[in-house]
Amino acid sequence: MTIARPTASVFAFTICMLTAVVFSVAQPHVPTRTTVFVPGSEPREHPIDITRMVVDVRFKPAEGVVEGRVSHHFTVLQRNADSILFDAIKIDILQATLGGKPVRFRVTDTSVIVYPSPRLAWDVTDSIAFTYTARPRRGIYFVGWTDSTNRMRKQIWTQGQGIDNRHWIPMYDEMNDKMITETIVTFDSAYTVISNGQRGTVTSNGDGTKTWHYRMTKPHAGYLLMLAIGKFAVDNRTSARGTPLYLYSYPEFPEQVEPTYRYSVEMLDWLEDELGVPYPWESYSQVPVADFIFGAMENTTATIFGDFFLTDRRGFLDRSYFGVNVHELTHQWFGDLITGRSGTSIWLQESFATFYPHLYTGVLHGDDHVQWGRRGFHNAALAASEKDRLPIVHPSSGTARVYPKGAGVIDMMRSTFGVDETRRVIKHYLNKHAYANVQTSDLYLAFQDVLGITPDWFFDQWLYRGGEPHYNVAWSVGQSSGRPVTTISVAQTHAVDHLVGYFRMPISIEVHYTDGSKDSVRPWIDGQSTTVTVPNPKSKPIAFVLFDPGSYVMKKLSFSKPTSELLAQLKGAPLMIDRYDALVGLRDDTTGTTRKAQLLADVFTREAFPAMRSECVSQAAKLPGAAGYDVVRRSAADPSVEVRSAALNAYAVLPAELRGTFEALLSDSSYAIVERALVKLSSSFPDGRQGYLARTAGERGAHQRIRVAWLELTAEGGDERALDELADLCGPSWEFITRQNAIHALRRLGQLPIAAARNIVDAALSANGRLAAVASSMLNTMGESVRHKSIIRKAVAQFQRTSSNEAILDSLSR
Repeated sequence: MTIARPTASVFAFTICMLTAVVFSVAQPHVPTRTTVFVPGSEPREHPIDITRMVVDVRFKPAEGVVEGRVSHHFTVLQRNADSILFDAIKIDILQATLGGKPVRFRVTDTSVIVYPSPRLAWDVTDSIAFTYTARPRRGIYFVGWTDSTNRMRKQIWTQGQGIDNRHWIPMYDEMNDKMITETIVTFDSAYTVISNGQRGTVTSNGDGTKTWHYRMTKPHAGYLLMLAIGKFAVDNRTSARGTPLYLYSYPEFPEQVEPTYRYSVEMLDWLEDELGVPYPWESYSQVPVADFIFGAMENTTATIFGDFFLTDRRGFLDRSYFGVNVHELTHQWFGDLITGRSGTSIWLQESFATFYPHLYTGVLHGDDHVQWGRRGFHNAALAASEKDRLPIVHPSSGTARVYPKGAGVIDMMRSTFGVDETRRVIKHYLNKHAYANVQTSDLYLAFQDVLGITPDWFFDQWLYRGGEPHYNVAWSVGQSSGRPVTTISVAQTHAVDHLVGYFRMPISIEVHYTDGSKDSVRPWIDGQSTTVTVPNPKSKPIAFVLFDPGSYVMKKLSFSKPTSELLAQLKGAPLMIDRYDALVGLRDDTTGTTRKAQLLADVFTREAFPAMRSECVSQAAKLPGAAGYDVVRRSAADPSVEVRSAALNAYAVLPAELRGTFEALLSDSSYAIVERALVKLSSSFPDGRQGYLARTAGERGAHQRIRVAWLELTAEGGDERALDELADLCGPSWEFITRQNAIHALRRLGQLPIAAARNIVDAALSANGRLAAVASSMLNTMGESVRHKSIIRKAVAQFQRTSSNEAILDSLSR
């Protein structure tokens, strides 16, 4: 999944002490438990193995009602099974049968428990079926059916991860059981129904409905079962090895298909080649849905993603579906083909699905992008460690560790053990555990089985323990046995305790000389301090020294260098990320304005990677007077959206001398730049506001961002029509990001018309948590005013109270 849920706090844990000797005297063993163990984090026990689940449903979408029948075919795992619990959140069970005959059952708010009589014994195969109705608030979502203006598109879609399918299906809803699923849906014939696996019969019923039948041919976890119902167009494509791809879109926006799904076939072909494992399912669908609560979800054979990723060629410049597309496709192997046993294994899904898009970006755009992505992984991990130092293998490790840190660890596996070697390990691991559950020790054993090595030291420090190393590095010139050497001193200065030890890693060190040559070594950096000597028999003058060139090792690095060394590194380091570090190191260089301006101009000219040129712009804008204006002017016309954005963002108030430069950006190809230019120009040059509004009156942008900015600026002048339109954009006729944008605008304006208040209360009741949070926050803030509180109470009074919304309405009207 692309956007993870917030993780729970650790309520209780047991510390397993490991001494520093682990790092230096590694004994062959199979590590299976994290250093910080949380009771209850082991896979859930269950008395039966469900082998097949058949879900047959109808809906009353305007009422949010599910009417269904589900049958579970199973094999008994335990000697005696006298009760079988199925997850069911506030589901009304009308009937339960065992082998087609009524069976005693009991319903709670969270489950339905079946009591077989007589008890079921080992290896018995049978089936349990439930007939039921549900009014779920999670798991399945009914979008647009209550829009009184009939403008919002009408859809039904599901989101099963983590354990939400239990809100609309009585089922065993955990990761550690896999089953073949069938989905049978009867619905209005004007709509398309999409589910997992192969589509079978579609039967017209003669009453305005059709019945759609889908069936998987291989088992998968129950949380990956999906439905999407709506009005879609579909673009059919085929991979090089013959896998059919069904790329869904909205029929009224054909111009969005190519930019949204760019490289979709190519990335599937590449993943098959990179992994050495063919795509493991019958077909692959991608379905956009409105008001999706995350970014996207890797349901087996059918990814659902938020329709906010649908884009035209201009929107593609600002935010594309590309990275999410590769991420969710990678999950078809990591997460769907193999699935973690419990929450402690989730990194085996999300980290791999984060790593391979990083790798594929390099295939398309070059190694500079790989280096930049790797730095992003490291920065995210280091930021997470400022809050706590939990390991990756932990149920509450957090998004930053499950996604980017884990991806960075996989990247280090390749740099430590070898790219081809790690690729062979992962291929074996996927094939051995295909259509089954895994935990971290399975990946560890794959290294032993394939390469004959015991990487317990690596798994222990990077996966089962927390934190990252902090290296303090310095170098000097000296003698060793009467011969000239460069001595590099490395100290690990991070806190060491039961959670984090001293790290043991092979790290490259390069000594670059003024004649353009270099010497390289790759020593083991281990323990509190390490001293490395690099022979320099010809006593060559040193230009600069690199510790871990390319920044392969996740770390915090303190390595102080004089300006002369930074300048040499900026000019001569082979890899972009090392040149970038030198450029950042020169931020505080005060050796002269003219010299600095020329340096930045030269770097801007010769460097191709956008982050390098953006850093030049940022530093140029801080130079006194007009010294940096040449770089800024060039950046505002740069081919890269990132660099043009950096120019706009470099100043709080745009300089008058650059007014024309920035006014040209009102016609930019990027929606985001047009929006930002409109706002900044209007603020910096109030005399030109009306002209700027006239130039952008016809622009709307992705999620109405330009239009919302235009309306906000117009409303500042007292235009009531602009307020009315903003109020409408807060309403249920619009997708949730547009609603968020309009709510934020009204909050900045300090305005709350009654129509807006009604729409924002509606947003606060939304099942989409991101929208509800923005709406509730706005109402709570505005409600501090007596006048606005009165308006909010009037808006709340217009809503019919139900058991699901009463508490929220009460809190808003207090």
